[in-house]
Amino acid sequence: MKQIYIVCALALSMAFTTSAQQIVTVDGTATWNGYANVFETDANGGGFAFGSGWAIPDLKSTVDAGANTVVVQPNFNTWGDGTDPFWVDQTTGEGNKVFEANTFIENNALAGDELFFRGTVNSNTLDAGYVAVAFIKVFNADFSVLKEETQPLVEGEVFTVSYTNVEAADTVVQYGFKVTGLNADPANEGALGSIEIGEAALSVDDANAIQLNVFPNPSNNQWTINTNAQVITAIEIFDVVGKKVISLEPNTSSTIIDASKLTAGVYIASVTSNTGTTSVKLIKS
Repeated sequence: MKQIYIVCALALSMAFTTSAQQIVTVDGTATWNGYANVFETDANGGGFAFGSGWAIPDLKSTVDAGANTVVVQPNFNTWGDGTDPFWVDQTTGEGNKVFEANTFIENNALAGDELFFRGTVNSNTLDAGYVAVAFIKVFNADFSVLKEETQPLVEGEVFTVSYTNVEAADTVVQYGFKVTGLNADPANEGALGSIEIGEAALSVDDANAIQLNVFPNPSNNQWTINTNAQVITAIEIFDVVGKKVISLEPNTSSTIIDASKLTAGVYIASVTSNTGTTSVKLIKS
């Protein structure tokens, strides 16, 4: 099952709401969209050329529903036969535009809530000349306000993009991946590399498996977590960039987590019991 996680999840679907906090991850079965922003190179002034919706294959991204992965790479779809001076510098033989490929899910039902976008970077062989990030974008209906949060895509690591600056006027919510750099010669596809991203390591084996109580939350010292009689076998706590900061094996239905050495901020706890796994947002004040 491809999953979107929700804090203290009660049911599985494309998105849930609980306490105005939501966690989403890579879902290969979802509807993914493409958008290209194209800029002049620095040598040509670096100005904006155009932006428009693009099909996912035309961006040179690949969404694999079966593997539940998204693969992103530099764009070489624009190269053609190499003779168009708009796309190819006829003097240098290099790409003539900076191509920003956005591969994303748009879900406006997430507007108005705090949002956490998580995933696992399975591999990253992308050439150093390109910049790739995971992002959350939130903007209003007339595009006069755009707020964006990003995280780098590091091979073998879990990323977490957090968006907590919620405003009532926000109406459009997008999350996904962005690759920026020169449009490329398809002959160099292999050398320029790619990034494969999968779902986050946290999972929900049984949406109704654990009913958690956490108190106090926020806390400046410690949190107490207890369940509806299940035995908590493991607790892993991650910061907002996906780094594991605490790992416990309490084997009890109630446990105290020492927060005194953590810096103030937002954390995600993955709580596993003998009947399943769920996640909860913790706040250190």
